[in-house]
Amino acid sequence: MKLAIAGMGPAGAYLGASMNGRADIEIYEMQTEKNFSSICAWGTGSGGIVELTRKVGLNFDEYILYKSKHTYIEIGKKLLKARSDGLATFDKPRLLKDITKGINVHYNTRVFPGYLESRSSIAIDATGVYRRLLPQLKQDLLLPTIQYKVRFSEMPYDDFFVSIFKNYGGYLWFFPLGGNTAFVGGGDMFNTHEPEVMNFIKKFQGEILPNSRKGKAIRLLPPSMATPHYYMNTIGVGESVGAVFPLVGEGILPSMLTADILMRTDFDRYSYSSSLKKTFKAYEDAYKFILHKSKHVYGLIDTVIFSLGLFRYIRLNSKYIGVKAGFKELYELFKPL
Repeated sequence: MKLAIAGMGPAGAYLGASMNGRADIEIYEMQTEKNFSSICAWGTGSGGIVELTRKVGLNFDEYILYKSKHTYIEIGKKLLKARSDGLATFDKPRLLKDITKGINVHYNTRVFPGYLESRSSIAIDATGVYRRLLPQLKQDLLLPTIQYKVRFSEMPYDDFFVSIFKNYGGYLWFFPLGGNTAFVGGGDMFNTHEPEVMNFIKKFQGEILPNSRKGKAIRLLPPSMATPHYYMNTIGVGESVGAVFPLVGEGILPSMLTADILMRTDFDRYSYSSSLKKTFKAYEDAYKFILHKSKHVYGLIDTVIFSLGLFRYIRLNSKYIGVKAGFKELYELFKPL
């Protein structure tokens, strides 16, 4: 099998590494090799990603920059403290480069529909929100975000910190990277995130490091709605098919899991699509919860139903989220407006 992968993010890189030796692999990446980076906060639940990186011969612990003990969650005027369950920042660009060692990677290459499909048995769309190979979505929900790498003389918090915006349209994050540096960013569907981020940096007298400003959108649409998952001989993985947990905007581990699902279903498009919807059912509840909180789309009964499902998912899957939220934290998050 000849496998052409568009995008060297977590989904594309992990799929390529896992199939290396079992298929003829080529990866096409828009960034140059010298400037290859990753526009995100580099935070994930290490308890879930350790097993996946071990499958491709890497020790995830070697890439960890900062491992959390707890996470501060600010909701309104309340500051809550949730226990960590492996939440960590890690050197994501280095990990992705190491995963793809030994694979033919075409850096600085932008792909267009039709090119990879005609040169491979299966083309993989791992291009995130762009869906460069798959048909564009009829409806979508993209969250604009901004982020800076910041140095502080005195760290504002001794661990991870997130602050939910008043309108529940997004949140601000402070993710330590070791030493006195951290990623400070935010995303908000109502576009209040950039002034909020700048106010935080100014308040705590942070120094923005040169050339560290990064901006991108993340997809909040769950896999059940980010369809089609395939088109002709193209199959989507990662954020292109909605593998981002809408409640926290984390897509690193979920994206790698979509690649794992694709391999477990032996690249059968129908089984893969069905398994995606089943595996990420809770993401649909999270999506509806966000719409309820920010735009009051759903009524009380519907909200109670999907909130209970989401509450249960968070409690049972803390190692994938990285935070072991207690009943107090979850009540404050889910309580009626």
